[in-house]
Amino acid sequence: MSSEIKLPPISVSGGHQMGIDTGTIRASAHALTPPATSALQVQQTANDALSAAASLPRIPIVVALIQSLLTLRQAAADTCTHIVTLKRNLLGAAERYENSEARSRKYVSSLDSLPFFVLGGGALGYSLWKEWDKKLATNPLWIERGAWEDDNPLLAFLGNANEDYRGMFLAIPSAILALEIKLSRGPSSLKVAPKIGAKRSNVPVPLDAYGLVTQFNQAKAYPDHGEIRVVKYRTGKNIAWRVDIRGTQVWSARGPHPQDMRTNLQTNAAGLAGSSDMTKAVTRALDQAGYHRGQPVELIGHSQGGAVAAQIGANPYLAKKYNVKSVVTMGSNIGSFRPARGVHIVALENGADVVPRLDGRANPNVPNLTTVQTYRDNQGLGANHSKELYAQIAKAWQHSGDGDYYRFIETRNHNLGINKSTTASAQSFVVNREEAPQPESSKAFEKLLQSWGAS
Repeated sequence: MSSEIKLPPISVSGGHQMGIDTGTIRASAHALTPPATSALQVQQTANDALSAAASLPRIPIVVALIQSLLTLRQAAADTCTHIVTLKRNLLGAAERYENSEARSRKYVSSLDSLPFFVLGGGALGYSLWKEWDKKLATNPLWIERGAWEDDNPLLAFLGNANEDYRGMFLAIPSAILALEIKLSRGPSSLKVAPKIGAKRSNVPVPLDAYGLVTQFNQAKAYPDHGEIRVVKYRTGKNIAWRVDIRGTQVWSARGPHPQDMRTNLQTNAAGLAGSSDMTKAVTRALDQAGYHRGQPVELIGHSQGGAVAAQIGANPYLAKKYNVKSVVTMGSNIGSFRPARGVHIVALENGADVVPRLDGRANPNVPNLTTVQTYRDNQGLGANHSKELYAQIAKAWQHSGDGDYYRFIETRNHNLGINKSTTASAQSFVVNREEAPQPESSKAFEKLLQSWGAS
């Protein structure tokens, strides 16, 4: 019996609005039928001629004729085989680029209804929600829908406008709090430097989604300092880059560790608080690693790290300056970000994970942003948010047959210029926030934390 973990069922939305024209692919495949028929006719004609030549005397000219007919018959048979194979491959490509079963369902998360239950019924409403949550955990639900709902421009516009309206209720307070923290703590700067004693190490080159997420999950995190891993891909003379960005490591908003609650507020502010500290750290780490303008870059992050990656991939200036081609997020609140031109964002989400909902909005229905979702309630905040679970979601998407997976991974590998001959090396960078001494007379920061119920 196999000990492999059963892959979770998934739903896929967005992204495919810029998919392949499968109608043209199918038409091209069917157009190969007449050439295949002609090749079969040539093969049959050669057979008939060989049968007729069998009764002729074996004089040199007849022997040469028979040899030519044999060559013609083999060539016709090979041509027919190649045409049939090409037709089958084209039809297979069209099928895999079309919507898979994963696109016919969308998981319903109990977390989406929690605010309505609590605001509408208080403690009683919360109790009712808990019953709904238990029911959903034992039997995940989904709603059937047609692909036209995702592709309809008007519905997409109205849906995105509604999500933006809801999200502003959390984005504005996040931005205000982030600004207040910045003002109360005084000027700060980031220090980014290669990790002392850590040399570049060779790592495998992931060519699929599961391999990419699995390798990311092997990167270590540290509670005493921020850390970013930069991977350098080399294919012949061509160079490409990947940045691995871990999630929140400390739950304070006023320490030197930048992978903290202050950065969470900055990313949750929908850009109203400007770039986050970790956004700046990522670009500086790339520069120190030896990045040269024009070399392609991919970003991957879990939780806060995914929000940082999406913030860079949604920034037209940064995405162009660092030639960002793809972004993969896992359990991240990225509903406020739209991919910049030329960037494809893939968001892996668990419907039972609270973190992707911290910004109060669902991911927008826009081209080049694909949301891959499951519903797996493991009865714990950490378990529902674990990197290992997101690796399983990536693997499930990879095996789903969804057309957007093939479009994403093939485009990603092409844009980065990576293949089986590519080599890769990783280097770690330490990131710390350095703040100016806080004036003794300033109590704004402490009062602010108290007003927000922080300890």
